[in-house]
Amino acid sequence: MLNTGIKVYLDNANIGELEKKYVLDVLESGFISTRGPLIKVFEEKFGEYLGGYVSATYSGTAGLHLSILYSLKKSGIDTSKNVGVILPALTFAATSHAVLYNNLIPVFADVDYNTWNIDINRIPDLIERAKKSGVDVKFILPVHLYGNPVDMEGIIKIAQEYDLIVIEDAAEALGSFYKGQRCGTIGNFGVFSFNANKVITASSGGAVFSKLKEDTDYIRFLSLQARNESKGYYHEDMGFNYRMTNIEAAIVLAQFEKLEYFLNLKRQFYNIYRDYLSNYVYFQYVIDGCISNYWLISCLFKGIEIEEFQKRLSSLGIPTRRIFYPLPLMNFYKKYVDVYLGDIEKVDFYRNSLEIYNYGLCLPTSTKNSVESIDFVAKSILEQVKYLSKF
Repeated sequence: MLNTGIKVYLDNANIGELEKKYVLDVLESGFISTRGPLIKVFEEKFGEYLGGYVSATYSGTAGLHLSILYSLKKSGIDTSKNVGVILPALTFAATSHAVLYNNLIPVFADVDYNTWNIDINRIPDLIERAKKSGVDVKFILPVHLYGNPVDMEGIIKIAQEYDLIVIEDAAEALGSFYKGQRCGTIGNFGVFSFNANKVITASSGGAVFSKLKEDTDYIRFLSLQARNESKGYYHEDMGFNYRMTNIEAAIVLAQFEKLEYFLNLKRQFYNIYRDYLSNYVYFQYVIDGCISNYWLISCLFKGIEIEEFQKRLSSLGIPTRRIFYPLPLMNFYKKYVDVYLGDIEKVDFYRNSLEIYNYGLCLPTSTKNSVESIDFVAKSILEQVKYLSKF
């Protein structure tokens, strides 16, 4: 199918006049840094939306870092020993980087082949393997990959059994629901991202959620260099320059007003893809009773050479993105994985993650697209799949 001038966007931010107005208002006010009033406005509105309390951060990565750091402090966990964190093999590296920032050991679990999320059935075995290797697992970081809700009931059950802290990486899951509960509000902490390609954006930006005000208050304190302002430039802990700026707050407040519109549009896009492709490809399975935000609609093209497929779609003006490469199969992480897996064959241990990487692809889902452009994309993909698979 020839592209007749249709512009297709992969995951671009959808910025309009409202964002420009709010940013200009901030610039004219002079409050452009981390001390501006709109940050607090955003925290209050977002906290009300989620049903708890929020601390706005510079990024989702910063939010993960501080959530783990504060949890260590609050729980009095002895970090002089090897402390482990269970997380999925298939996720953006920020999840594991936040673990390493806190000098903890990432313990990677393979993912479920259908949902692409952490396979909860593998977690108990990994905890025991880690324990035998001298690593005491204290955290689980479930990731709602591409907005698809994790089996949080299973996660919480395991966390209770092993006395683990649950920090949800909900960077991609704003607007997703697990059986009536908003993703990112079920664990001890939930962390969201407002990077440029997320459902709503602040250009960068993130947020930490907790049901306890004291938790987000201290995380906010840490994000502002742990400064006790009543004493001037007096610092009471190791702080970080992790606070959201007033300009970012202006952008995300404007975006927040459009959240439901964006979510509805993404659901329309998903339905179009399903209508055309469900007999030919494998979409992420959404657990019964759950709702995905379809942040970045992705599927498996089994039996198709993905790089060649990408090139063919690119020639039609259709941008796509590869699935995340499994973290424990990267050379950098070998020294951590070897601690608890030893000589076990890693490729086989993480076979689901690897197959999803090999045959998976992220499709255009930006809300800058029109329904007509997604219809064109879906038809083009179907045409290419039939040709390459000889259906």
